[in-house]
Amino acid sequence: MLENLAQAVALVSREQVKGAAWSAETLARAVIDDARSGNASCENIEEVERLIVSANPTMGSLSNLAWTLREACLHGFPIQDAAEAFLEYIRSSRAEVISHARDLVKDKPITVVTLSYSSNVLETLASLGPLLRKVYVLESLPGGEGRHAAVELRSRRIDVELLPDTAASLVIGSVDVVLIGADNVTLDGCVYNKVGSRNLAILAGYFGKPVVAAFEPYKISPEAQCGGVRILERSYVAEPWGEVTYKVFDELTRDLVDAVLSVRGLGDNTPANLSALRKSFEEWIMDRFLRGTKQAEAGR
Repeated sequence: MLENLAQAVALVSREQVKGAAWSAETLARAVIDDARSGNASCENIEEVERLIVSANPTMGSLSNLAWTLREACLHGFPIQDAAEAFLEYIRSSRAEVISHARDLVKDKPITVVTLSYSSNVLETLASLGPLLRKVYVLESLPGGEGRHAAVELRSRRIDVELLPDTAASLVIGSVDVVLIGADNVTLDGCVYNKVGSRNLAILAGYFGKPVVAAFEPYKISPEAQCGGVRILERSYVAEPWGEVTYKVFDELTRDLVDAVLSVRGLGDNTPANLSALRKSFEEWIMDRFLRGTKQAEAGR
């Protein structure tokens, strides 16, 4: 019985603010706990994979966690080691993305508009220090994730202003860049981020403002294509109408995203660049497996 993983899946499925990194971390830790208790192993890897992806079918981080576990089993490594390697990559790749934050800045402090709650976006902005003039954050309704992001930025003493989603057009002309996160990225250039991202990107295009998506390579899906990603749906009650069903994520086609900020810095949103980033993730994971094997052999 994959008790810890089942509980983590339920938790991730309910979460409406925290994003792809937190979801993958939560599920990876659950896999480690179940592996330690003898309930998760390569013998039931198919069930482990199914549960992980079911938590949120839109998130590339979850399909890549499942990929990492499966690759470990194919090469004779325990899934506990694979989950630990994935957690290590989350930490190291996030730090690499943040280290390239100044790629966003040219010759003067910048003003940014963003939405939703992305750990990459928040950490990137916070790292800019005096090079960041101001941040506008959209509420990101109906989930309201932007409210939480604005509070987090304010706690770090950043000049931030929370705006209704419909007020984006009032400030877009005064910003230098639109910075968004990503819950999934396809090799052919589609970026999936919280609902409202597409409208903001279209608005940015009209005003000639660049749209940059910040994400780590473990969010790139090697098999998915634009238009082929299953998008999670939720609902809420809008009185006096009643229940409204909406798609939690937007699909931003390649023409709507001008650049990506990842472990190799600021780059273009082309299949060649995305494939290279994805390959860097795969190579890191396989190297981590081999290093773990050598360390184990040396300790014998």
